[in-house]
Amino acid sequence: MDKVSAGYDQLTRFWLDTAPARGVVVRLDDSLTQAMQHHDYPEAVVTLLRQLAGAAALLASNLKQSAQVILQAQGTGDVPLLCVEATDALTFRLYASVREGAAVATDASLASMVAPDGHGRFVLTIAPTEGQPYQGIVALSQKNDDGETIDGSVARLLEDYLSNSQQTETRMWLRQDGDVMEAMLLERLPDSTDAATPAWNAVVAQAEHAFAEHFMPFPYAEWLQFTFVANDVKVHPAQAVKFACSCSIERVLNALKLVGEDELQPLIEEQGKIATRCEFCGKAYEVSAASFAELFRRNDALHPPGSQLLQ
Repeated sequence: MDKVSAGYDQLTRFWLDTAPARGVVVRLDDSLTQAMQHHDYPEAVVTLLRQLAGAAALLASNLKQSAQVILQAQGTGDVPLLCVEATDALTFRLYASVREGAAVATDASLASMVAPDGHGRFVLTIAPTEGQPYQGIVALSQKNDDGETIDGSVARLLEDYLSNSQQTETRMWLRQDGDVMEAMLLERLPDSTDAATPAWNAVVAQAEHAFAEHFMPFPYAEWLQFTFVANDVKVHPAQAVKFACSCSIERVLNALKLVGEDELQPLIEEQGKIATRCEFCGKAYEVSAASFAELFRRNDALHPPGSQLLQ
Protein backbone atom coordinates (compact mmCIF):
# COMPACT_ATOMS: atom_id res chain seq x y z
CA MET A 1 0.00 0.00 0.00
CA ASP A 2 1.47 3.38 -1.01
CA LYS A 3 1.43 6.43 1.24
CA VAL A 4 -1.49 8.11 -0.49
CA SER A 5 -3.63 5.00 -0.23
CA ALA A 6 -2.61 4.65 3.42
CA GLY A 7 -3.81 8.16 4.16
CA TYR A 8 -0.54 10.03 4.58
CA ASP A 9 -0.76 13.83 4.24
CA GLN A 10 -4.51 13.51 4.34
CA LEU A 11 -7.32 14.72 6.55
CA THR A 12 -10.67 13.02 7.07
CA ARG A 13 -13.79 14.37 8.75
CA PHE A 14 -16.23 11.91 10.32
CA TRP A 15 -19.22 11.57 12.59
CA LEU A 16 -20.82 8.76 14.61
CA ASP A 17 -24.46 7.85 14.15
CA THR A 18 -24.43 5.82 17.35
CA ALA A 19 -22.80 8.37 19.67
CA PRO A 20 -23.00 12.16 20.18
CA ALA A 21 -19.65 12.79 18.50
CA ARG A 22 -18.05 14.16 15.37
CA GLY A 23 -14.40 14.65 14.58
CA VAL A 24 -11.51 15.02 12.23
CA VAL A 25 -8.24 13.13 11.95
CA VAL A 26 -5.06 13.96 10.02
CA ARG A 27 -1.77 12.23 9.23
CA LEU A 28 1.21 14.38 8.16
CA ASP A 29 4.40 13.01 6.64
CA ASP A 30 6.10 14.37 3.49
CA SER A 31 4.41 17.73 4.02
CA LEU A 32 6.24 18.08 7.34
CA THR A 33 9.54 17.10 5.73
CA GLN A 34 9.07 19.83 3.13
CA ALA A 35 8.12 22.38 5.78
CA MET A 36 11.24 21.58 7.84
CA GLN A 37 13.79 21.22 5.04
CA HIS A 38 15.12 24.78 5.24
CA HIS A 39 15.44 24.76 9.02
CA ASP A 40 17.88 23.21 11.48
CA TYR A 41 15.91 23.23 14.72
CA PRO A 42 16.67 21.30 17.93
CA GLU A 43 14.75 18.03 18.10
CA ALA A 44 12.39 19.24 20.84
CA VAL A 45 11.47 22.25 18.69
CA VAL A 46 10.83 19.99 15.69
CA THR A 47 8.54 17.81 17.80
CA LEU A 48 6.47 20.76 18.98
CA LEU A 49 6.22 22.26 15.50
CA ARG A 50 4.94 18.92 14.25
CA GLN A 51 2.32 18.89 16.99
CA LEU A 52 1.27 22.44 16.20
CA ALA A 53 1.03 21.60 12.49
CA GLY A 54 -1.23 18.65 13.22
CA ALA A 55 -3.41 20.73 15.52
CA ALA A 56 -3.58 23.65 13.08
CA ALA A 57 -4.69 21.35 10.25
CA LEU A 58 -7.50 19.99 12.43
CA LEU A 59 -8.71 23.49 13.27
CA ALA A 60 -8.37 24.74 9.69
CA SER A 61 -10.65 21.97 8.49
CA ASN A 62 -13.49 23.61 10.46
CA LEU A 63 -13.12 27.03 8.81
CA LYS A 64 -16.30 28.08 7.02
CA GLN A 65 -14.69 30.85 4.94
CA SER A 66 -11.38 31.82 3.37
CA ALA A 67 -9.17 32.25 6.41
CA GLN A 68 -6.05 31.22 8.30
CA VAL A 69 -5.61 29.51 11.64
CA ILE A 70 -2.46 30.78 13.36
CA LEU A 71 -1.11 29.01 16.44
CA GLN A 72 1.69 30.73 18.37
CA ALA A 73 3.51 30.00 21.60
CA GLN A 74 5.20 33.19 22.83
CA GLY A 75 7.60 33.95 25.66
CA THR A 76 11.10 35.07 26.62
CA GLY A 77 12.85 31.70 26.78
CA ASP A 78 15.42 30.04 24.52
CA VAL A 79 12.63 29.53 21.99
CA PRO A 80 10.62 32.76 22.27
CA LEU A 81 8.30 31.93 19.37
CA LEU A 82 6.76 28.85 17.80
CA CYS A 83 4.36 29.58 14.94
CA VAL A 84 2.26 27.48 12.56
CA GLU A 85 -0.19 28.88 10.01
CA ALA A 86 -2.81 26.74 8.27
CA THR A 87 -5.43 27.74 5.69
CA ASP A 88 -8.94 26.65 4.82
CA ALA A 89 -7.36 25.04 1.71
CA LEU A 90 -5.46 22.74 4.12
CA THR A 91 -2.01 24.14 3.42
CA PHE A 92 0.36 25.00 6.25
CA ARG A 93 3.74 26.51 7.00
CA LEU A 94 5.77 26.75 10.22
CA TYR A 95 8.56 28.65 11.92
CA ALA A 96 10.41 28.85 15.24
CA SER A 97 12.71 31.50 16.67
CA VAL A 98 15.62 29.91 18.57
CA ARG A 99 18.11 32.05 20.40
CA GLU A 100 21.68 31.73 19.12
CA GLY A 101 23.69 29.30 21.24
CA ALA A 102 20.64 27.97 23.07
CA ALA A 103 20.97 24.40 24.38
CA VAL A 104 17.46 22.93 24.15
CA ALA A 105 17.08 19.58 25.87
CA THR A 106 15.58 16.79 23.78
CA ASP A 107 12.80 16.28 26.31
CA ALA A 108 12.15 19.99 26.95
CA SER A 109 8.48 20.86 27.48
CA LEU A 110 6.64 23.61 25.65
CA ALA A 111 6.63 25.98 28.64
CA SER A 112 10.27 25.32 29.61
CA MET A 113 11.45 26.19 26.10
CA VAL A 114 9.24 29.18 25.45
CA ALA A 115 8.66 30.71 28.88
CA PRO A 116 10.57 29.22 31.84
CA ASP A 117 9.58 32.31 33.84
CA GLY A 118 5.96 31.12 33.74
CA HIS A 119 4.68 34.13 31.80
CA GLY A 120 4.35 32.61 28.34
CA ARG A 121 1.16 32.59 26.36
CA PHE A 122 -0.47 30.44 23.73
CA VAL A 123 -2.31 32.41 21.05
CA LEU A 124 -4.93 31.09 18.62
CA THR A 125 -5.87 33.50 15.84
CA ILE A 126 -8.52 33.08 13.16
CA ALA A 127 -7.66 35.55 10.39
CA PRO A 128 -10.28 35.72 7.60
CA THR A 129 -9.31 37.02 4.18
CA GLU A 130 -12.05 39.61 4.63
CA GLY A 131 -13.14 40.94 7.98
CA GLN A 132 -11.60 41.28 11.41
CA PRO A 133 -9.43 38.57 12.97
CA TYR A 134 -10.46 36.75 16.14
CA GLN A 135 -7.89 35.93 18.80
CA GLY A 136 -7.90 33.77 21.92
CA ILE A 137 -5.07 33.69 24.48
CA VAL A 138 -4.28 31.19 27.25
CA ALA A 139 -1.33 30.82 29.61
CA LEU A 140 1.28 28.15 28.81
CA SER A 141 1.40 27.16 32.48
CA GLN A 142 -1.67 26.63 34.63
CA LYS A 143 -2.53 25.74 38.23
CA ASN A 144 -4.04 22.38 39.14
CA ASP A 145 -6.58 21.83 41.93
CA ASP A 146 -3.74 21.62 44.47
CA GLY A 147 -2.29 24.96 43.38
CA GLU A 148 0.69 23.39 41.64
CA THR A 149 1.95 24.85 38.35
CA ILE A 150 1.44 22.43 35.46
CA ASP A 151 3.01 22.92 32.03
CA GLY A 152 0.36 22.54 29.37
CA SER A 153 0.85 20.39 26.28
CA VAL A 154 -0.32 21.57 22.85
CA ALA A 155 -3.25 19.14 22.93
CA ARG A 156 -4.36 20.00 26.49
CA LEU A 157 -4.08 23.76 25.96
CA LEU A 158 -6.19 23.62 22.81
CA GLU A 159 -8.83 21.21 24.05
CA ASP A 160 -9.32 23.25 27.24
CA TYR A 161 -9.58 26.47 25.25
CA LEU A 162 -11.98 25.00 22.69
CA SER A 163 -14.17 23.38 25.36
CA ASN A 164 -14.47 26.69 27.20
CA SER A 165 -14.95 28.93 24.17
CA GLN A 166 -17.38 26.68 22.32
CA GLN A 167 -19.18 25.45 25.45
CA THR A 168 -19.04 21.87 24.26
CA GLU A 169 -16.70 19.08 25.30
CA THR A 170 -13.70 18.74 23.00
CA ARG A 171 -10.78 16.33 23.08
CA MET A 172 -7.54 16.33 21.06
CA TRP A 173 -4.85 13.72 20.59
CA LEU A 174 -1.41 14.15 19.01
CA ARG A 175 1.19 11.46 18.46
CA GLN A 176 4.44 11.18 16.57
CA ASP A 177 5.92 8.07 14.97
CA GLY A 178 9.31 8.94 13.49
CA ASP A 179 8.69 11.79 11.06
CA VAL A 180 4.94 11.19 10.95
CA MET A 181 2.45 13.18 13.02
CA GLU A 182 -1.09 11.98 13.58
CA ALA A 183 -3.76 14.12 15.20
CA MET A 184 -7.44 13.77 16.08
CA LEU A 185 -10.07 16.22 17.27
CA LEU A 186 -13.28 14.83 18.78
CA GLU A 187 -16.26 17.05 19.62
CA ARG A 188 -19.36 16.21 21.59
CA LEU A 189 -22.45 17.31 19.69
CA PRO A 190 -23.72 20.49 21.32
CA ASP A 191 -27.37 19.40 21.45
CA SER A 192 -26.72 16.01 23.06
CA THR A 193 -28.51 15.27 26.36
CA ASP A 194 -27.15 14.04 29.67
CA ALA A 195 -28.43 10.61 28.74
CA ALA A 196 -25.83 10.54 25.94
CA THR A 197 -22.90 11.08 28.32
CA PRO A 198 -22.04 7.36 28.67
CA ALA A 199 -21.86 7.01 24.88
CA TRP A 200 -19.60 10.09 24.65
CA ASN A 201 -17.34 8.75 27.41
CA ALA A 202 -17.13 5.42 25.62
CA VAL A 203 -15.92 6.89 22.32
CA VAL A 204 -13.41 9.11 24.18
CA ALA A 205 -12.05 5.98 25.84
CA GLN A 206 -11.81 4.26 22.45
CA ALA A 207 -9.85 7.20 21.02
CA GLU A 208 -7.55 7.20 24.07
CA HIS A 209 -6.86 3.52 23.53
CA ALA A 210 -6.18 3.99 19.81
CA PHE A 211 -3.62 6.74 20.42
CA ALA A 212 -1.93 4.71 23.17
CA GLU A 213 -1.41 1.81 20.78
CA HIS A 214 1.25 1.39 18.09
CA PHE A 215 0.82 3.60 15.05
CA MET A 216 -1.43 1.98 12.41
CA PRO A 217 -0.98 3.38 8.86
CA PHE A 218 -4.36 2.30 7.48
CA PRO A 219 -6.64 4.44 5.34
CA TYR A 220 -8.87 6.42 7.66
CA ALA A 221 -12.03 4.82 6.27
CA GLU A 222 -10.66 1.60 7.83
CA TRP A 223 -8.75 3.10 10.78
CA LEU A 224 -11.82 4.84 12.13
CA GLN A 225 -13.81 1.60 12.04
CA PHE A 226 -11.04 -0.11 14.04
CA THR A 227 -10.92 2.77 16.51
CA PHE A 228 -14.63 3.19 17.17
CA VAL A 229 -15.60 -0.46 17.04
CA ALA A 230 -19.32 -1.18 17.57
CA ASN A 231 -20.17 2.34 16.38
CA ASP A 232 -21.64 3.37 13.04
CA VAL A 233 -18.88 5.62 11.63
CA LYS A 234 -19.66 7.90 8.69
CA VAL A 235 -16.66 9.25 6.80
CA HIS A 236 -16.31 12.23 4.48
CA PRO A 237 -13.94 11.91 1.49
CA ALA A 238 -10.30 12.39 2.45
CA GLN A 239 -8.64 15.74 1.68
CA ALA A 240 -4.98 16.37 0.89
CA VAL A 241 -2.89 18.43 3.31
CA LYS A 242 0.16 20.22 1.89
CA PHE A 243 3.03 22.47 2.85
CA ALA A 244 2.77 25.79 1.03
CA CYS A 245 4.25 29.19 1.72
CA SER A 246 2.50 32.45 0.87
CA CYS A 247 5.68 34.53 0.74
CA SER A 248 6.30 36.74 -2.32
CA ILE A 249 8.40 39.68 -3.44
CA GLU A 250 5.29 41.84 -3.03
CA ARG A 251 5.07 40.90 0.65
CA VAL A 252 8.78 41.62 1.06
CA LEU A 253 8.42 45.09 -0.46
CA ASN A 254 5.39 45.85 1.67
CA ALA A 255 7.35 44.79 4.75
CA LEU A 256 10.19 47.13 3.76
CA LYS A 257 7.73 50.00 3.46
CA LEU A 258 6.58 49.32 7.01
CA VAL A 259 10.17 49.46 8.25
CA GLY A 260 10.69 52.80 6.52
CA GLU A 261 13.16 54.43 4.15
CA ASP A 262 15.26 56.18 6.79
CA GLU A 263 15.80 52.96 8.71
CA LEU A 264 16.88 50.96 5.64
CA GLN A 265 18.84 53.59 3.69
CA PRO A 266 22.16 52.91 5.54
CA LEU A 267 21.94 49.25 4.55
CA ILE A 268 21.37 50.17 0.90
CA GLU A 269 24.35 52.54 0.97
CA GLU A 270 26.58 49.91 2.56
CA GLN A 271 25.60 46.85 0.52
CA GLY A 272 23.85 48.27 -2.54
CA LYS A 273 20.89 45.99 -1.97
CA ILE A 274 18.69 44.38 0.66
CA ALA A 275 18.90 40.61 0.91
CA THR A 276 16.38 38.72 3.00
CA ARG A 277 14.80 35.29 3.25
CA CYS A 278 11.42 33.96 4.20
CA GLU A 279 11.49 32.68 7.78
CA PHE A 280 8.96 29.98 6.91
CA CYS A 281 10.27 28.41 3.69
CA GLY A 282 13.79 29.82 3.40
CA LYS A 283 13.27 31.36 -0.03
CA ALA A 284 15.77 34.17 -0.70
CA TYR A 285 14.71 37.60 -1.92
CA GLU A 286 16.87 40.49 -3.08
CA VAL A 287 15.84 44.13 -3.53
CA SER A 288 18.24 46.27 -5.57
CA ALA A 289 19.04 49.91 -4.75
CA ALA A 290 17.03 51.00 -7.80
CA SER A 291 13.98 48.96 -6.77
CA PHE A 292 14.29 50.28 -3.23
CA ALA A 293 14.35 53.88 -4.44
CA GLU A 294 11.37 53.29 -6.71
CA LEU A 295 9.44 51.76 -3.81
CA PHE A 296 9.58 54.98 -1.81
CA ARG A 297 8.95 57.26 -4.80
CA ARG A 298 5.49 55.85 -5.28
CA ASN A 299 2.52 57.54 -3.70
CA ASP A 300 -1.19 57.01 -3.59
CA ALA A 301 -1.90 60.04 -5.79
CA LEU A 302 0.14 58.68 -8.68
CA HIS A 303 -1.00 55.10 -8.17
CA PRO A 304 -4.61 54.98 -6.98
CA PRO A 305 -6.31 51.78 -5.81
CA GLY A 306 -6.40 49.21 -8.58
CA SER A 307 -2.90 49.99 -9.85
CA GLN A 308 -0.80 46.92 -10.45
CA LEU A 309 2.18 48.66 -8.83
CA LEU A 310 2.76 47.92 -5.19
CA GLN A 311 1.27 50.37 -2.73
